[in-house]
Amino acid sequence: MKLDHIAIIMDGNRRWASANNLPSYEGHRRGAENLWNIINNVQEFKLKFLTVFVFSTENWKRSKKEITFLMSLLNQFLDHTISKIDENNIRVRFIGDLLPFEKQIKDKIEIIHKRSESNRGVVITLALNYGGRLDIISAINDILAHNKNFKPINETDFKKYTLNKDLPDPDLLIRTGGEMRLSNFLLWDLAYTELMFVPQMWPDFDKFILEGCLLNYSKRIRKYGGDN
Repeated sequence: MKLDHIAIIMDGNRRWASANNLPSYEGHRRGAENLWNIINNVQEFKLKFLTVFVFSTENWKRSKKEITFLMSLLNQFLDHTISKIDENNIRVRFIGDLLPFEKQIKDKIEIIHKRSESNRGVVITLALNYGGRLDIISAINDILAHNKNFKPINETDFKKYTLNKDLPDPDLLIRTGGEMRLSNFLLWDLAYTELMFVPQMWPDFDKFILEGCLLNYSKRIRKYGGDN
C-alpha cells in the first residue's frame, strides 16, 4: 500500500525525563536531537513527506521557564537545520502562526525557507504555534475574503486554503507516548489517515520502531468509506 506522507505527534519528552530521573528540559533536548535522527530515517525509507507537531497553540500555557528553554532549543534546532539543508537536499516548510515568535527565530525560519524551497528531497513540515482548529478557521476567513458572492465550495476548494494546501494528506499518523488523541493536530488533513499510537516516549522512538509502524501500515486496507 502506497505510503508517501507520515505525520508525527512527538509526545512524551517530559515523562521520559521523569522516568529517567532527569529534569524536564533534558527530555526536550533529547527529543529535539531525536527529530533529526527520524528525519534521516525517513530519508532512508524513501518517504516523500514528514509533518511533525513541534509546538502547539496551547503550549504557551506552560511555565515561563519552560517556554524560555523551548525557545532556546528551537533556536538551536533552526541553526542545525540551516547547516543540514544543502547536505540533505531537504525542503523545510513551516505551518502555524509565526507572529508571536521573536525576530531571531522568524529570521532563521525565513532563511531556511528560502534556502530549501528549490530542494527536491524529503519535504519536512514543522508545525509551530499550530492548531488544527485555527487552521480551519483561518481557511474559512480566507474563503470569505476571496468569495464575496458566497458561492458554495467543495472539499477540494477548501483544501486550497489550508496551511498544507500544497501537500497530500498524511497516509499515516504516529503518536508517541501512549496517549490516544489528536490534540488539535491537522484536524482537516487527517480525515482518512491511518492512526497509530505507540507506547514509547518520543526520545526513545527510533528507526526500528518507525520501521515497525511502516510494516503495520503496509498490512492495513484503506477503504475511504467504500467496500475495498
